[in-house]
Amino acid sequence: MSLRMPHSAFRMLSAFWRLNLVEELQYRANFIASVLGTLFNMATALLTLALFFHHTTTLGGWDYWEIVVLLGVFNALTGVIEAVLRPGIGQLAGEVRSGELDLVLVKPVDAQGFVSFRQLDIWRLSDVVLGLGLAGYALFRMGHAPSLAQLTAFGLSLAAAAVVVYALWVVLMSLAFWFVSVENIAVLFDAVYEGARYPVSAYPGALRFLFVYLIPIAWTTTVPASALTGRLRPEIGLAAVLVAGLVFALARALWRAALRRYSGASG
Repeated sequence: MSLRMPHSAFRMLSAFWRLNLVEELQYRANFIASVLGTLFNMATALLTLALFFHHTTTLGGWDYWEIVVLLGVFNALTGVIEAVLRPGIGQLAGEVRSGELDLVLVKPVDAQGFVSFRQLDIWRLSDVVLGLGLAGYALFRMGHAPSLAQLTAFGLSLAAAAVVVYALWVVLMSLAFWFVSVENIAVLFDAVYEGARYPVSAYPGALRFLFVYLIPIAWTTTVPASALTGRLRPEIGLAAVLVAGLVFALARALWRAALRRYSGASG
């Protein structure tokens, strides 16, 4: 069920990335705008959180600095979304409507891998650095230095979270093959992903079930942040890896079904 990316595919993607890099370097002011925008969003989120904690001491059993760690993880994953997924697979819905996807399907590469990683917004990678920096500062304020085991668990769970986020994008974008009139499917992801700003334990039972089992955003920020703060149980960490594998396999199956539909419609 893995994406087949032979050497020729990597060479093609590398060529696209080099051209993309050259183009982006011509607009270095975008870097400043990106950093300022991210800092503003982070400041707004922290202000909202501070106002909330003015009236309470915990949210879903998490204290203020623990949730700041989670916000840092959220911002880091947002950087992955904005730098990699939105510029690439985020354009899929429009290409399905216009028929431009045909130009991708004739290339000797795996279509899913190509549309997913063909373009990068390198300046938005600063979001990843700023997010991890915020998480590190919150850990410092907590007086908590993660052990090597906790850092390893964080790395694995963050990688699993990135896979889950990617799989959700693939699923939503694959819907464009059936609902071509949808103008901006990415808005659906943005609306759902906002729920990952807070620990899943802060939500009522119905939403908690939704975010854990049906739309698994609970695995994207709560689990990695739990690893950094020492909250993560080993069995939950293992479950996060298994969930990532499962949702990726389901997304891959849906993609293949979508391509068969598109091929049938084109024929």
